[in-house]
Amino acid sequence: MGLRIIDRYRGIWAQTNHATSLYYLLFTILGGLILSFLVGGVFCQLIYGVSFFSSSNVAFDPNNNELIEAMKLMQLFNALGTFVLPPIVFLHLKGLSFYKYLKLENPLRLNMLIPIVLMALAMIPVANYLGSINEALPLPEFLNFLKAAEEQSLLLTEKFLEMDGIYDLLFMIVMMGAVAAIGEELLFRGVLQNAFQSWSGSKHLAVWLTALLFSVIHLQYHAILPRFLLGALIGYVYTESSNLRASMLLHFLYNTTLIIITFGIQNGSMDASLEKVGLDNVMLPIACLFILVLSLVKFLPNAVTSK
Repeated sequence: MGLRIIDRYRGIWAQTNHATSLYYLLFTILGGLILSFLVGGVFCQLIYGVSFFSSSNVAFDPNNNELIEAMKLMQLFNALGTFVLPPIVFLHLKGLSFYKYLKLENPLRLNMLIPIVLMALAMIPVANYLGSINEALPLPEFLNFLKAAEEQSLLLTEKFLEMDGIYDLLFMIVMMGAVAAIGEELLFRGVLQNAFQSWSGSKHLAVWLTALLFSVIHLQYHAILPRFLLGALIGYVYTESSNLRASMLLHFLYNTTLIIITFGIQNGSMDASLEKVGLDNVMLPIACLFILVLSLVKFLPNAVTSK
């Protein structure tokens, strides 16, 4: 019966115009966020005894270890509800084929892996250098309201990335590596970039507009530049490869490499200088930028078209 009800509503938004479709997408994202908050809140209450339905200030103490673990779980639910579920629901109600519309029907070819791996590694020094430029930019006065939220977000990220063992490492790879990469690519590149390209007729406008939204939605002014430019890079990987799996893999490898470096520095198996690679010598990010551009315009398209 449940499957019949789901199938009955397939395509009910098929005839909506672009503006209405965007409104419905935002409505779907909001619904997924609320649902994930409610379900995640119940699980956190049952597992950790932490209530996110309370307005108590103690519930947001970053030094409370039980709270941090609960917030990690809540973050996982929120990522699923905000980025993974809405594209699935939206495309179903639009009557669009999930795999075909998102360009997921074709597996990644082996000769695409080398350019993607190289790009994921090259992104790190470039992101660090762009981040250093971004940090030097003063926060505009009209954005002062973001300062407290950004500081809390950075603090929570640091707490999340405190990994005591393999279990913590694997959880972070799943949450910040796999779920974040898959979910964000589904929503931003898969749904939004495709929609913007369909509406505007320009793949370049679609890539850069999606990258702007991708960078802004994180609400971190002092990381907006690297997110914007690297988001555009990932967008072009999607357009050039015609395969969302490629952008998902690139996003996953980049996030996961950063997590592994952080874990290695914390347990002493890696040098702490790796965290700031690309900041001491400007030639490294320049060389990495060359690798990114070359991979994007030459090796990746050749890997896609080769038999």
